Amino acid sequence: MTVRKKIALLITAAGFGASLIFSAIILWQMLEQPRRIIDAELLAVAKRAVQIVDKRLRQGQAPAFVGDDGYWLKIYLKGKKKPLYQSKLAKIIKLPEPRVNSSITVSRTIPRTRIELGQDDENEVTFRMRTFVIAGGGREFIVCAARPVEVIIEELWDTAVGVLSSLLFSSLLLLAASYFVAGIILEPVRRINDQTREITERHLDRRIPVGGEGDEFSILARTLNKVFERLQQAFLSQKRLLSDTSHELKTPLTMIRLSLDELHSADAVQGNRCSEIIDRMTIQTLRMERLIKNLLDLSALEILTRMPKEPVNLAILLSSLIQDYQLLAEAGNIALKFHFPPKLMVPGRVEKLERAFSNIIDNAIKYNKAGGWVEIKGGKMGDKVTITITNTGAGLSEVELSRIFEPFYRIEESRALRYGGSGLGLSIVKRIIELHNGEVKMEDLADGKGMRVTVELPG
Repeated sequence: MTVRKKIALLITAAGFGASLIFSAIILWQMLEQPRRIIDAELLAVAKRAVQIVDKRLRQGQAPAFVGDDGYWLKIYLKGKKKPLYQSKLAKIIKLPEPRVNSSITVSRTIPRTRIELGQDDENEVTFRMRTFVIAGGGREFIVCAARPVEVIIEELWDTAVGVLSSLLFSSLLLLAASYFVAGIILEPVRRINDQTREITERHLDRRIPVGGEGDEFSILARTLNKVFERLQQAFLSQKRLLSDTSHELKTPLTMIRLSLDELHSADAVQGNRCSEIIDRMTIQTLRMERLIKNLLDLSALEILTRMPKEPVNLAILLSSLIQDYQLLAEAGNIALKFHFPPKLMVPGRVEKLERAFSNIIDNAIKYNKAGGWVEIKGGKMGDKVTITITNTGAGLSEVELSRIFEPFYRIEESRALRYGGSGLGLSIVKRIIELHNGEVKMEDLADGKGMRVTVELPG
């Protein structure tokens, strides 16, 4: 079922429900009002009958009078079971007498051949009955009065049928009107849907026009445009990653192919250069192996949205890494300095955090100057644990810093080749820190004082 039909049905159901409640209240009032009028009429007839009966009793005459045709009347002296007076209708029809000061509605089947009271097709007549206690002449009379209300009930029934018919007809009109109005309301959604269909992988740069009304549909269009923008960025990133991967793999594969051609040549065999060629092939193979491993690691991290965590002491983790990289630092005549408390607890995965800080420290040592230093500091402020790794390496421009965490981005191609870098290390670092709900940034210290990497993690 379409949204338009659902809206139309919901509006119609709401309108029908409200109209039904209103109609029920009106019908109830229509039923109660005749009852009150009839009860008042019966009371008036009963009082008039008591006056006449009381007058005749005081005059010593039989309690009989004219003018009660159409009414069912029985008059008793209080405490007596035999009636003083019965109307003509009461003598013909037997009806149950209600308790004093109460009323009932009863139905009886009375043939028209017996008496005409406005019977329905089944000769059924409905009576409204009420019993009163009326004082007169120093005595109390009990009067049971009734009258047929078949005509009134039939009129009320006809009115109820008319009301229900009008209710159904108005509901149909409401359904048609609400369906039309729902179409007008949902027209912007239809346009957004049509425009969205035109945005394919070849036209990710297209956007949905946004009106200036500021309504829910404009908000929806802006939200979809943001989604398409993120999709476009992700699509371009994937294309760029594929292109960069192809480029990175092309060089070692070309070198291996050329080495194989050279290995098959007679000059290589005669010159005893086979071992040298195989060494070059081994280096290129290892380079491809590292590249593919980093690509698989990055892809696995990109797929992850969350991971189970456990308490990790960064102080122990960093101390272990400093010991591992001590020899590499000494080989480059680089001093390793560190200042952090013995306990820096964060929720996370040890192996992932070790990989991230290992990449950062490795870069800080490799991309440094001889006789320089690397300083690792750590501390906790509020609910954040901050680790800074500073070195005396060459500075970077704003453009380079803005792209430093992109896959395959390298500052100097020659420097990357010299150190065997693939341009994926910092991308892996950034993704690991993001999975730990943290942030990582790199900044250039002024006046050539070096570079600083800052990692913030929830404590």
